[in-house]
Amino acid sequence: MFKNNLKHYHFIISITLLTLITFSTSTVIFAEGDESGAINERYKNELSLQPVAPAFNVESLLKWSPNDDPDAKLNQSSISLNKERFKGHQVNPLANHDVGITSAAITTIDHDLSSSVGSNDFNVYAFDNWQLLESYIYWPGAPNKEGVFALPSPDIVDAAHRNGVPVYASIGFPWGPGSPETLAEIEDFTQQAEDGSFPVAEKMIEIAQYYGFDGYFFNQETSGVNKETATQMNEMMRYLKRNSDLNINWYDSQANDGTISYQNAVNEINDMYVERAEDGAYAVDEFFLNYNWGINEIDTTVSTMNKHDHSPYNAYAGFELQQNSYNTKINTDALLNDQDQSKVSIALYTPNSTMGMADNPADFHNKENYLWTGPQGDPSLANDSEDWKGMARFATDSSVIQSKPFTSNFNSGHGKKYYANGKEVSSQEWNNRSIQDIMPTWRWWIRGEGSNLNSEYDFEKAYNGGNSLKFTGDLEANSENDIMLYSTDLSIKNSTKIRLVYQNKPGADVSLGVAYNEDYSKEDMTYYPLPDNKKNWETIELDLGEDAGKTAYAVSLNIKNTDEIDDYSINLGQISLYDEESPIAVLEDAKVEEKMLKTADEAEARLSWTPKEDVQHYEVYQENAQGDDKLLGVTPNNHFYTPNITRTEENASSDNITTLKVVPVNETFERGKTATTNFDWGLDIDATEYDQNPPSPNVALNANVTDVSFENTTEPASNALDGLSSTKWAATDEQEGYITIDMGEEKTIRRWRVEHAESGGEEKNMNTVDFELLYKTENGEWTSAERITDNEDAITDIVLDEPVTSSEFKLQIHNSGSSPWEAIRINEWQLFESEKTPKTENLMMHFASAKNNEGANDEVTIENVEKDQVVRLYKSLETKDVLAEKKAKEDDEAVTFENLDLGDEAGRIYYTIQTPGADESLRYSAGYLSENLTVADLQLALHHLDLKRELSGSDTLHALKTHLTAIEHYVEQGKKDKTLNHLNGFKTLLDHQLENDLISGEALKSLKAYTDEVIKNYKEIL
Repeated sequence: MFKNNLKHYHFIISITLLTLITFSTSTVIFAEGDESGAINERYKNELSLQPVAPAFNVESLLKWSPNDDPDAKLNQSSISLNKERFKGHQVNPLANHDVGITSAAITTIDHDLSSSVGSNDFNVYAFDNWQLLESYIYWPGAPNKEGVFALPSPDIVDAAHRNGVPVYASIGFPWGPGSPETLAEIEDFTQQAEDGSFPVAEKMIEIAQYYGFDGYFFNQETSGVNKETATQMNEMMRYLKRNSDLNINWYDSQANDGTISYQNAVNEINDMYVERAEDGAYAVDEFFLNYNWGINEIDTTVSTMNKHDHSPYNAYAGFELQQNSYNTKINTDALLNDQDQSKVSIALYTPNSTMGMADNPADFHNKENYLWTGPQGDPSLANDSEDWKGMARFATDSSVIQSKPFTSNFNSGHGKKYYANGKEVSSQEWNNRSIQDIMPTWRWWIRGEGSNLNSEYDFEKAYNGGNSLKFTGDLEANSENDIMLYSTDLSIKNSTKIRLVYQNKPGADVSLGVAYNEDYSKEDMTYYPLPDNKKNWETIELDLGEDAGKTAYAVSLNIKNTDEIDDYSINLGQISLYDEESPIAVLEDAKVEEKMLKTADEAEARLSWTPKEDVQHYEVYQENAQGDDKLLGVTPNNHFYTPNITRTEENASSDNITTLKVVPVNETFERGKTATTNFDWGLDIDATEYDQNPPSPNVALNANVTDVSFENTTEPASNALDGLSSTKWAATDEQEGYITIDMGEEKTIRRWRVEHAESGGEEKNMNTVDFELLYKTENGEWTSAERITDNEDAITDIVLDEPVTSSEFKLQIHNSGSSPWEAIRINEWQLFESEKTPKTENLMMHFASAKNNEGANDEVTIENVEKDQVVRLYKSLETKDVLAEKKAKEDDEAVTFENLDLGDEAGRIYYTIQTPGADESLRYSAGYLSENLTVADLQLALHHLDLKRELSGSDTLHALKTHLTAIEHYVEQGKKDKTLNHLNGFKTLLDHQLENDLISGEALKSLKAYTDEVIKNYKEIL
């Protein structure tokens, strides 16, 4: 989104990161589509089973069908919008009950490439201040290469819906003069059929209903649109409103006559979009004002909205937070009426910039509290005393807690580890906003006297999920902390109970408070004492039956102490309010829908099962041969993707089967009956090689930054040292600059590596052109270790001619790039004590195939080889002798070796890939059958065996033949998984016939044994 009075008003940004702020503007490019026709290109190209959030241009949108979308079921929201949302008592007198806040936040690192269902990364925009939000605009991270529509990922929709907040997809026509292609697409976008319908609008309704989001954000910034088309677009939006429950949020860019004209207000130039038709229909529910408003613009907006019978609070004054987050100077006085309350609502652009302010993903929540609650750290105290006011100063908090059961583990939707009932079940970093709990309404409203406790999320300790709530501090004598947790509206019955799971340090009197007055007054609070915990996690159940007939309006945690207490702490792991325990779910079916082996010990998979009522979410585990369980992931959906299936030489089963378990968890977090299914690796663990001597670790990781020439507030120099390619050091308008670091002790550096802008998804001309590594000598002088000039590469990985030893190093930028939008952009700077570089990444085994023909006529083919890469074949893991070698002449080439002699028996052939200048890859393998055993033999055996007498005309015979026909077809096409599926289906039919004595005869048993042998051999291949 553009703001027209800025220094670099003509810039077009290529945004690549969640924190990403490099330029003084707000525009994100929405492309016209990459013409691939694929919704998920990596899936289509068999590179990954990972789903991505949908994106479309007008043409692909009109063609869309869930039957043609491989990610369709995974990308459906699983949580319906909670419509029981209410606003409780207003705790801040400056807030306005009518003010809403919308947020256009960059939700994922890269819309086109990021997993839409969570990933193995703690560092994510885990937004959870939903209580202050009216709506959420899904804003794509990097430029959307697939088209003008960017649909929200299901994880953010689920989190928002659980809190009663609607989520909007983004529609973005690119900023700047419209090309003929773009203007034609806008014409197609607004095309009206003869029957009066709008085909694109109809499809927008269908797609929103299928995926489960709630509306669209229109960002039309293409110049050259005429008045007729602008009027058509307005009518199209009215059509959407007349024919659906979808909401429309409109950005202040296109005027009534079609020109791009930023008004910073709603006025007579752009009011067509809020004007009502004769039937009362209007186009826009929320009007997002451009950022350069003042008192006159706000007053004009109020009068114009009133004129068109719209609430002024449907107009949202834009706050542009892209570069400086809450350090941005905003003239909020212009918003205020005589009562010092805002006259309009507020729209935040890229408030995810708090990520760039944070020291780490845990600290992100502290920065979020500053932005949303305000500098005072207490929503009841947020005021105008500081430059940044905090959103709690303007808007009243909302809650959805009106029905029971209500359970929260205070899980923020990401973590360093994952816990189930206090037990660590995964040591893998993770994020999945779909399973974020409803978080405390107030961050942090603490009433009392004496010493105040500090409040934070504790990612080192959790009950269910990745974190607990932690309250710590030194308490002076006679202190009280009444920590207000949740705004509720719950009817208390004779059967109502509260369960609390906690850990606390002895010495204070701890109780759970329930407010039975709408204004949360302390005199109408009832406090239920809690004992000191005697174990890791203490669970206490409180009976509220004595207060039956009352309404609980809030829940608090009260801590009083008579004596002084040093280093007091208490962790809350779970709170649950219920009348009766939820039903225990019984899950009976689960199956592996698809699988993809990365190596013989690492795999991806997609699973599914039949959904059950009263289930909060499902936990998916793998069980190794030693009986140990490891969590693969958690989802509220009954379709599931995981990249985390693994095994080792020690825990792999002899039959190459890993058991997968799906555990239903109900609304009070009790686990039900597990469904199991088998993940068949189909090969032994020695089918791939493992690196016994990997490169040395990066010794510059999280090194102390001692000096930096310049850094953007939200993109500090430390980002280049955090080990995350998704963050960066950025310095706007800087062509030259430096970082210096001190590692605390001397290191001898032999190799250095720098990730430049293109590695993060930005333009190639933004890569650093001229840069230098320096080290400080014993006499304190900076000395050059090596300088790189004329660089164009996204990543430079360099072994020094001579090693250098020091504790202090400098990365000097002499020329930050050839882009006219100059800025330093360094995603990673790494130093290594070993000169060993990473090996070339090998191609996954499904790109390799081997045919064991008769004699010395065998073939091996490796697909998707890049130009100039060398492919080598080996007969075993151990041999040093190369069987054959070829260089690829083109990109994505299929390299075929012919006239090989693999021998008579079944086995595996090993292959490597080597990129010029890099080390040879690890060895992977392709399996092959014996010369004398083929799938066609099954067809022949079925034909000659005496089955017609017993199976003639039967469904079983027909099914067997169908399987064999499919086997031949998929073998010919090279569809390995489908071949194996039909082989297993063939075998299952035979097993069923024999086990139930439906067929007799040695001939059938012979066929079964023969089938077992074929399947065994094919598993080795597949």
